[in-house]
Amino acid sequence: MAFSGFVRKTDIPLKALTVSFFFNARGDLLEKSVSGMYRSLLLQLLQGFPDIQIILDDPDLIARNQVICPPLNVLKDLFRSAVSSLGNQALTCFIDALDECDEQQIRDMVEFFEEVAEQCVEDNMKFQVCFSSRHYPYIDIKSGIRLTLEGQDGHSEDLKRYISRHLRIKDPPLVEELTAMMLEKAAGVFLWVALVVDILNEENRHGRIALRTRLRQVPNELSALFQDILTRDKGHLERLLLSILWILLAERPLQPGEYYHALWSGLLLRQKGDPEMPPVNSTDISDCFNKFVISSSKGLAEITKSKKPTVQFIHESVRDFLIKDKGLYTLWPTLAADWKSQGHEELKLCCNTYIFHETVREALDKQNSTHTQDPEESLLEQFPFLGYASQCVLHHADAAAHEIIQQEFLSEFPLPKWITIFNVFEKHKIRKYDLDANILYILAERGYSNLIRTNLEISPGIEGAGGRYPSPLLAAMAKGNKGSVAALLGLPSRIYNGVDITDKLKCRRDSVRKGQTPFAWACEEGHLAIAQLLLQNGSRVIEADLVRVTVNGHSEIAKMLLGKGADVRAVNKDGTTALHGALSKCDFETAKILLDKGADVTAVGRGRRTPLHEASAKGHLEFVKILLDKGADVTAVDWLGSTPLHLTSDSDIAMILLDKGADITVTDHDRRTILHRASSAGSVELVKILLEKGADVNAVSKDGKTALHHSTSAEVTTLLLEKGADITATDTDGWTSLHFASLMNRLEVVKALLEKGAGITAKNNSGRTSYDIARWRHPQIAMILLEKEIKDSSVRDVN
Repeated sequence: MAFSGFVRKTDIPLKALTVSFFFNARGDLLEKSVSGMYRSLLLQLLQGFPDIQIILDDPDLIARNQVICPPLNVLKDLFRSAVSSLGNQALTCFIDALDECDEQQIRDMVEFFEEVAEQCVEDNMKFQVCFSSRHYPYIDIKSGIRLTLEGQDGHSEDLKRYISRHLRIKDPPLVEELTAMMLEKAAGVFLWVALVVDILNEENRHGRIALRTRLRQVPNELSALFQDILTRDKGHLERLLLSILWILLAERPLQPGEYYHALWSGLLLRQKGDPEMPPVNSTDISDCFNKFVISSSKGLAEITKSKKPTVQFIHESVRDFLIKDKGLYTLWPTLAADWKSQGHEELKLCCNTYIFHETVREALDKQNSTHTQDPEESLLEQFPFLGYASQCVLHHADAAAHEIIQQEFLSEFPLPKWITIFNVFEKHKIRKYDLDANILYILAERGYSNLIRTNLEISPGIEGAGGRYPSPLLAAMAKGNKGSVAALLGLPSRIYNGVDITDKLKCRRDSVRKGQTPFAWACEEGHLAIAQLLLQNGSRVIEADLVRVTVNGHSEIAKMLLGKGADVRAVNKDGTTALHGALSKCDFETAKILLDKGADVTAVGRGRRTPLHEASAKGHLEFVKILLDKGADVTAVDWLGSTPLHLTSDSDIAMILLDKGADITVTDHDRRTILHRASSAGSVELVKILLEKGADVNAVSKDGKTALHHSTSAEVTTLLLEKGADITATDTDGWTSLHFASLMNRLEVVKALLEKGAGITAKNNSGRTSYDIARWRHPQIAMILLEKEIKDSSVRDVN
């Protein structure tokens, strides 16, 4: 990555750009996933070449109403589109540490970059990509230059330079001898050299009488070297184990102060630490943290050099040694196969001890009595681990519960005290808990399914409150905690009768209405299996809102409710019925059942629409016939003044409506006729019928537009003109049909109008011609208009 920084210095603004990404397996999700990589590269690319930002306006790539980061497939499409828009600009990508991301994600990503690169070669664009990775996993690339660092001429010189700078021995012949030995044993592995230099420096501090012997004893393999470092000194093994467990199993990387107090808490449990908390506000505390991280991890961990430093292994290969190479078992044979449960149990105890330490209680009491303005900051200054411990103690307990019984822990857990501390560190008021919150509610909302099962063994019953949701089950469902939902329903897993009952269950935090029951929520959100289970467990059909179920398009649940006697004539606040909902979602099968059970065909719902409005708009001929046979009003108007005839673009439906008395001349509140609407829909057959029935081809709407202005197809345009439509007619802003078609990018309509003699020199009230309107937005139309103008000018000149 240092090299990418060097290359970036040669970038030419708006002409050449270097972007980069470093996968970090120890970081947050965005730091170790290809989604995070695409987001980062896109941001750098769009900032470096602002003219490419226009791709974000393409609705085919990203939805207009997109409010959250789009999914991976959209990110890839955006990146591809951005690269294809480079033109003469050059782009270089450096993507480092592929081995620190999921292997399948990396293989898919490399294939994608190969496709993009091949397209750039065909289009003669300047696009280069440099990947770097450890030897495993092996990544195959179809075309490109493969460089193996250890085999490069300059690599040995780099290693020599590192040894020369960091080996603290002032005897040049000895340094030269040791350097040669190290280079031979290292086999080009830089990390091996860095670790062995530290070992030799330590030996040098003890008198330099066994340097060569120590170097000969050092294993050649990196994994064996890690084991040698960790086992040579048998002291402070408890500290080492805690260090490793915290780095491996913490829910997020710990900051230096958190790590310092987390290990102290664990050592206190073993009576290996002072009973008093170590202070963290001395002038040399940063140096203290650094020394403690190095000593406790025996040099295999470090503090990152970032704005918010955290503690991590010096390299991902340390994690590989401990887990893949089973270094943990070698060091601590007592750890069973499920070492993670034992590890989380240790971390749970560290958190629990820290949260309820007497010093913390005294500080809280003092704050409550003095009403401290910023209690979180004040507490963290004294107790840097308190935020993490209070937020994650239950997380570690739940993870430990896979193998270790947690009944005693839950029974004795001082919940009100924990809530008091938790709320101090919870930034969002809506996520804070009531002081009398039920433990089951908290476990459900936070997704701790193992602890839920344990708690239900202690205290059966799934009711309880304590926060933003009315019940534990609603909290689990709204937060998308699938395991918690299964646990609360008393199931051993999410699979019930061969079906995953939580399939498609996602986090929808704000989806719960006041007074809503779990059964009603499951029905309205479309979770059929959960709804069926709740019915079996005693929920009542009247809890569910049949209207909302049909409006949301959940036909199977609607049928289930109807089969259980749901009220087909029920209406919501705006008058919408289940029949409206089913028709709006084209669920005609459910709509037929509703009619058979007595649904009201004249009901006026949202927007004052009747079921006939909905069926006409959706173009379902047979259902329109059924509604008319059952007495639907063909002349009913909605809140915009539209009749069912206004809303259809189907000629057969229009004929039936007309036969039943629909008025062809009726206009909506904007004075648009049926012909306006049919032209806008591009329905040739319907336009023909309306014209044959005597529709006024030059009728104008409130804004002065005729049906010709609204035409969206060349065939409709030609038909209207043949029936006498005025091609020169202007709206209230002076826009002709050609102006409007040019604005709306209706290429074929523009061609049809030009063939029929539309005036391209006509100006609107702002003095703009059709060409003026098209040239910045729609270059293809602008070119056609320009060519027409040139041709007409030539003809005029000849004449």
